[in-house]
Amino acid sequence: MNGTQRRPRWMRFVLGVLGFCLWGICFAAGSIFGFVGRSRVVSETLPLILTNEPPTKTFERELQGERDYLNVLILGCDEERYYTPASSKKPGQIIEKASRSDMMMVAKIDFGHKRITGISIPRDLEWSVAGYRAQKINAYHKIGLDEGGPDRAKELAKQAAEGVVGVHIDRVVVLNYDAFKGMIDRLGGIDVFVPRNMDYDDFRGGLHIHLKKGRQTLSGYDAMCYVRYRHGDSDFKRQERQKDLMMAVKDRTVQKWQQAPEVADSSREILGNAFTFREIGALMLFAKKLDGDGIKMDMVPIKEREGSYRLDIDREELEKRLAALHFTGE
Repeated sequence: MNGTQRRPRWMRFVLGVLGFCLWGICFAAGSIFGFVGRSRVVSETLPLILTNEPPTKTFERELQGERDYLNVLILGCDEERYYTPASSKKPGQIIEKASRSDMMMVAKIDFGHKRITGISIPRDLEWSVAGYRAQKINAYHKIGLDEGGPDRAKELAKQAAEGVVGVHIDRVVVLNYDAFKGMIDRLGGIDVFVPRNMDYDDFRGGLHIHLKKGRQTLSGYDAMCYVRYRHGDSDFKRQERQKDLMMAVKDRTVQKWQQAPEVADSSREILGNAFTFREIGALMLFAKKLDGDGIKMDMVPIKEREGSYRLDIDREELEKRLAALHFTGE
């Protein structure tokens, strides 16, 4: 045999299988590391998974071991534009991307009980922050911007929301609508059921909503219109749409898992960079465990003031709703 001893056939077969498996493992490992390397959120979430770190540990700076939930004020702000005549049907030039708060919601992210509850604050509610005259509550973000920029705007809106709901707020999120639309488009749209025809044009604001009733796939722009539409709808219906949208995004992300790294990183921008990449990862791992029953929303009950467009709080009813949403009583 020319000094060379051939391996038995069975050994060559086993070595071949082992070599193939080793090649497959290397390929899989390369794919995983490539997948991880595409996203800061994914790369910083991996250690949380490996160490099974609870979200309370990730947010220990705010929680300080005394509680297992986080209160977050979420603001969806409209644009401030230069005035243009309605007859021109052209939007005014944008002065400020996030001005008055079109949406205000206080959310309780309850790690201990595995649920998220939220109570929205009507933008026409009349409220007074110490040192300021009573006015529509959605104006405080804009006032803060004029006084000292984005940080002051968040602080003033936070003071107003804390006064209404009566709980301490840990973080303030100003939603980035452009980043939101980009994420939905990156996922190829999301599937939702539109409960009614929605038609509204705001030429000055550059907003055009035209959605037909029925199940359909919405682009990023239409998804934004779907949750922001308010004409002829109650705030309760709007909250239902917001919840449906959250669940639809979650389902679509699972379907389009190849896009998960980019979607994960864009979520930080959508949330106004209010959270670190590691904190975003912790929130995603927590949200993954929730179903529709783990998310509940309501709104601050109001009483219309006779002869005025402004609203007052129905305090007795508010206490009941805060208890039902677990903001109080635990």
